[in-house]
Amino acid sequence: MTWTHAQHYCREKHTDLATIESADDLSSLIRPKTDTSWIWIGLTDDPKSWKGVMGKDANSWRWSATGETSETDYHNWYSNEPNNEDAHQKCVLMYMDGRWIDATCQQSLSYVCFDDTNPPGQRTYTVKNDPQTWNDAQTYCRTYHTDLAVIGNAQENAEVMSMMSTQFVWIGLYRVPWRWSDKSSSSFRNWLRGEPNQPGREYCAVENPGHFFGNLNCDAKVFSWCYKDLRVKLKLVRVKIQADADLSDPATNTQIVQQLGERFKALRSDVTLRWATQPRKQGRV
Repeated sequence: MTWTHAQHYCREKHTDLATIESADDLSSLIRPKTDTSWIWIGLTDDPKSWKGVMGKDANSWRWSATGETSETDYHNWYSNEPNNEDAHQKCVLMYMDGRWIDATCQQSLSYVCFDDTNPPGQRTYTVKNDPQTWNDAQTYCRTYHTDLAVIGNAQENAEVMSMMSTQFVWIGLYRVPWRWSDKSSSSFRNWLRGEPNQPGREYCAVENPGHFFGNLNCDAKVFSWCYKDLRVKLKLVRVKIQADADLSDPATNTQIVQQLGERFKALRSDVTLRWATQPRKQGRV
């Protein structure tokens, strides 16, 4: 199936496409004898959530200071940006003309910090011409200012641009690529060397016989790993019954449970009832 069809099938017949949380999960994937060189798992990095937009998905762009997308949804991307060209461009820089580009976070560049006013509402910016990686710039800004620059409108963007004396500066926009179909927070990744690649076309993940991850065009048709959540939630319900019947009789208990079970099935099909009699308190001698 394609990745989308596999996701639909797994959600209908099981719980979802497989989420991998550890090496133990990987070792539990036992393949059939047929040719299964690549098999879909639940990892995806859909460009609709990050390419030229400020989406709301887990792998969309967000601001360092809040961990969330801008409330105004303002952005100023260059044409055809962001493009995640080498599949590892997770941080954003501003070019000297005020336009934004996604880039590899390990580059050493000047950067812009901001300070929030008290009460909050107006930001003041400071440009640091001390080249740092995006993460080191973030650490510095959080130590001596509020954070890396948040830019919420064209006026703030123009203000930062007017302060620049270098060609590029880091701003506080970043994203965490790849998310699981079931919205899991698992950060486990086991990419094959050189993967992921082709980010514009191959944004669905697969697993190979060596238990490494790769990415494929989502319209490719391969087998898929589904998973079923087997965790059981146990809830104790205390019931007081007044009846002429002998409630210590197992047959009577069974009949009551069956009748209650029919009512529960009308609401949820995955509920199982079991009768438990509370021990009688011993009277004082």
